[in-house]
Amino acid sequence: MRVRELADWLGCTYEGDGERDLDGVAPLESAGASQVSFLGNRKAAAMAGTSAAGCLIVWPDYTNSTQRTVIRASDPRGSFARVVARFHPVSRPAPGVHPSAVVAPDAEIAGGVSIGPNAVIAGEARIGEGCAVGAGCSIGRRVLLGRDSVLHPNVTVYDDVDIGERAILHSGCVVGADGFGFVLTGGRYEKFPQVGRVSIGNDVEIGANCCIDRAALGVTWIGDGVKLDNMVHVGHNCRIGRHVVVAAQTGFSGGVVVEDYAVIGGQVGIGDKARIESRAVLGSGCGVLTSKVVRGGEVVWGTPARPLKEILEQLANLARLPAMRQELAALKQQVARLLERAG
Repeated sequence: MRVRELADWLGCTYEGDGERDLDGVAPLESAGASQVSFLGNRKAAAMAGTSAAGCLIVWPDYTNSTQRTVIRASDPRGSFARVVARFHPVSRPAPGVHPSAVVAPDAEIAGGVSIGPNAVIAGEARIGEGCAVGAGCSIGRRVLLGRDSVLHPNVTVYDDVDIGERAILHSGCVVGADGFGFVLTGGRYEKFPQVGRVSIGNDVEIGANCCIDRAALGVTWIGDGVKLDNMVHVGHNCRIGRHVVVAAQTGFSGGVVVEDYAVIGGQVGIGDKARIESRAVLGSGCGVLTSKVVRGGEVVWGTPARPLKEILEQLANLARLPAMRQELAALKQQVARLLERAG
């Protein structure tokens, strides 16, 4: 693909050699003359002069002092992501049902669906057009899988789960297992029946080995555009809003509400019935106490989670403690000498 063709496809303008042929993408430091890279920040811009990339995707006001071949985009990173997908399209398996797969007679399988080896599709499940169900997947009764969704090998979806369109579930996901609900009665724990459901929206991606529990009653809900990293646990009756991103090893206790566009770092622990309001940011490793409310747009960190500014002030004060101890010791000596003279 030539530079000018790529720019037209992105809906952007270019400068330089529009006829240059491009055959791939690469990082800024290793890209060659036929490859595309991008400038994501000012630090990358400082490296641009030493890069051999044939074309750079840059922001609109980038100063092209060396007259390189560039494509100007309002969001260089996002545009580069589209270019990567263009040069490396996702391969989809050919439609069809593998002979070793087990599909219930009353399951509804739409056109263009691929079902891999040893997959199991239970009764009354509905698999939408263009879906790919990988090897060893297990799909329970009354599951709805929206069109063009992909289940990688060994995904388990329990009964009564709805998954929207264009979802991606990576290997080892378990969706719809029982929530952690028990009642202490008569000196022993009795299981509280988990009879609710899970509903997952469109364009959701769920990383490897994630667990999303069904509601005890009602619905565990995952909104459109949510992205969960590997090994995230979503407890029963949680409600995760639209376009929330969650990094690896984070756990949501039961009944947590996360509003739209929140950002949650890795290894965060969130207690029962906490609420994370829209566009809040939770730093990696922080802990949100039971029923705590993190306000919209607030950045928090630490355990218990507190506003980042407050945490940084406390850390700065802690860093000053050794010097303060020395000052205190010197003051004690001065006071002792004054007392000796006064006596």
